[in-house]
Amino acid sequence: MDPSQYRPINLINMGGKVLEKLLINRINKHMYKHNLVTDRQFGFTPQKSTTNVAMGAKKFIQPVLKNRGLVIMTSLDVKGAFDAVCWPSTLQALKELVCPRKLYNLS
Repeated sequence: MDPSQYRPINLINMGGKVLEKLLINRINKHMYKHNLVTDRQFGFTPQKSTTNVAMGAKKFIQPVLKNRGLVIMTSLDVKGAFDAVCWPSTLQALKELVCPRKLYNLS
């Protein structure tokens, strides 16, 4: 079997899980309050699923095809992308999005 198929078990304690949930909720609140999330964002977005993506694509494509136009579509799904996140870049992005300092300065 291919070693890349194996994933390590990550056991995070309850305190870590609570902190993680608090941080993501506060970051999301800031992002949505200040309209920093595009309506084209589907991954990691509450109440959006692959059905929303498919319906959005259909809405865009149908009129083009109806007028005998050409549609070229590219889709990207990076395997294990979240596992390889560059945390310094993520923290820098939070700073640039003017997130409250307490959400990214955890030292």
